[in-house]
Amino acid sequence: FTTHHILSQPEPEWTGETGYIKGELLRRLLPPLPQKDNETHRLVCICGPKPFTTLATDLFKENKYNENHLHLFLA
Repeated sequence: FTTHHILSQPEPEWTGETGYIKGELLRRLLPPLPQKDNETHRLVCICGPKPFTTLATDLFKENKYNENHLHLFLA
């Protein structure tokens, strides 16, 4: 299990990722998708304001993730 928190407005003491989600960031942080169906599965859980969720979903799809890989927490 791996989690990445990316804060757009972090407190000064925050040492994790900062900024906004973008394709380059996803390619850097995420392992490649399995090449065969019987390999380890990936599940990406996305939580945030609607504009973030929409952007994140689009970026993951551009990186070959599909609906089976994504779970959205929507309010």
